[in-house]
Amino acid sequence: MSVRLHPSFLRAAASVLVLLAALAAATYFWEGYHDHHWWTRGYWISLLVLFPVMVAVVCLAAVPSHLEFTDTHLTIRFPFRRLRNMAWDDLEYYGWLEGVYGLQFRTAGTFSLYPQALPRREWRMLKTFLFTTFPERKASGFIGARFYQWPWRKKKT
Repeated sequence: MSVRLHPSFLRAAASVLVLLAALAAATYFWEGYHDHHWWTRGYWISLLVLFPVMVAVVCLAAVPSHLEFTDTHLTIRFPFRRLRNMAWDDLEYYGWLEGVYGLQFRTAGTFSLYPQALPRREWRMLKTFLFTTFPERKASGFIGARFYQWPWRKKKT
């Protein structure tokens, strides 16, 4: 079985922009009504500079241009990085990082995926594959750049 996923920079950019706009609006009204500090035009213009920078960072760091997996391997390529082909046997942990989904491999390192870049059906397919194939490798915690499993976490039998 070989599954090619279709991540979209446009879908990811729209998601980040909506999130940032909602956060900015909530903060604007909170500071305005609660602290009586309404933002100036210059403040809004500075946000217009920040928004494209944040979109570019998320899209370049966490949206792969090529993503494909089989029962035995994962093939992934990010913009400005080389194509990587890793065996699933090398997968150490997977799970949520801070706003992105992480796959940590023993020899290849950690890869961050922005789930909103994938169609919902494809994202569920990848998560289901990971959970059903590697339930023991799901990370139970995250500190900085490292996944870990709690030593006292009970194993499901």
